[in-house]
Amino acid sequence: MVTSVASPPLDVAAAIDGGRWSAYQKLTLVLLALAFAVDGLANQALGLAIPALVAEWHVPRAAFASIAGAGLVGVTIGAALGGMVGDRLGRRLGLIGSVLIFGLATLASAATRTPGELLMVRFIGGLAIGAALPSGTALIAEFTPVRQRSLAIAVGMMFIAVGGLLASVLGALVLRPLGWRPYFVIAGALPLAFAVLFIATLPESPLFLARRPHRRSALLSLLRRAGIDAPADCTLIERTSAQERRPITLLLQQGMRRNTLALWMGFFFCLLASYTMFSWAPTMLTSRGFNVSQSSIGMSAFSFGGVIGGLLSGWLIGLVGSRRSVLGLALGAAAGALVLGALARGPTPSFALLLIALPCEGLFIAGLTNGVYTLAAFIYPPHAKATGVGAAAAIGRIGAVVSSYTGVLALQLGGASSYFLVIAIAALLSFIGVAAIRAHVPRVAR
Repeated sequence: MVTSVASPPLDVAAAIDGGRWSAYQKLTLVLLALAFAVDGLANQALGLAIPALVAEWHVPRAAFASIAGAGLVGVTIGAALGGMVGDRLGRRLGLIGSVLIFGLATLASAATRTPGELLMVRFIGGLAIGAALPSGTALIAEFTPVRQRSLAIAVGMMFIAVGGLLASVLGALVLRPLGWRPYFVIAGALPLAFAVLFIATLPESPLFLARRPHRRSALLSLLRRAGIDAPADCTLIERTSAQERRPITLLLQQGMRRNTLALWMGFFFCLLASYTMFSWAPTMLTSRGFNVSQSSIGMSAFSFGGVIGGLLSGWLIGLVGSRRSVLGLALGAAAGALVLGALARGPTPSFALLLIALPCEGLFIAGLTNGVYTLAAFIYPPHAKATGVGAAAAIGRIGAVVSSYTGVLALQLGGASSYFLVIAIAALLSFIGVAAIRAHVPRVAR
């Protein structure tokens, strides 16, 4: 008589953490990096177009503070809602829906005729831009082995800077000869094209599937594509109790409260510094006598530094852990802003020197941004990861909203020096928040 032996239980999270980083998982990271790239492109499109809009619509640059602010309010709300959508309906659905919406909104920006119309469109686009990152970050974290997780998140987040670089290059090529309407058409068409690709190829998070027994067959298929041995008769284990499934309350419960509040502080001031650069640096450069193309080139240099900073951040976190690496990047961002303030002072600032300093500042700010996102993905358990990342990003986006007003106010009151001083102070305050976090990512054993 032959007795069949049941397959041992399979802990989904442990199988992913202990498995190899398969080609399929790397391909998924590539897809998510492309999603982050078009997110960055859509997010930065307005800042680069503001000088051209000011010239055509004959309105003061301060009028665009409300437009930029409305977009960032949308991003703030979207980041919080997107995390909840990702936890409840799926990371895949949340991400693809977001890309479709902000692509359509960016495309619609080309048809606006008044600041009021542009404000409405940017708010809608902002909702989707904010909603994309929590689901995308959670999907990377939950589909990557623990040894490569920090690097994978850093690579994905780095592509936000790649999107900014693409926005800047498009601005240099399109804004001056063709105008801002064709610029928005191109910036909106690219996300729509990628959304079609994601519908056909992007998988769902295995940990999200593990919490839904009726999707067992989809989970088994996904695990096998990732190179994990998952017999058809195995019992799949997901380590979340019913009592734990309260992600919003979990974030502020005893034992998590300090990390959450410190992370929120780090996010708030990190994104205040980051968006002050994204939203107002082109306007600052044109106010110092540089033309639209030179401003776009300057932002291309800043975004190129951000690409390097994204990779550097992931490597440093794996090498020495998140505490030393992220705190060092925050100090570098503060020092870089002070140097830029000194270079921009005076009647005839050197564009060549700015082109050297801008990528250095981009490196530090993007590295700091990637670091706080990596911390958010590390601090929270799987069932609350998208909500935790989304809540932190939403708090950070409030800082981004504030940047819509602090940036233009600093330019009006003190010019370039005050503008860069705001960025330096924000980076130092982000440093304080990150320093207060207890649960830092440890260095990866070699």
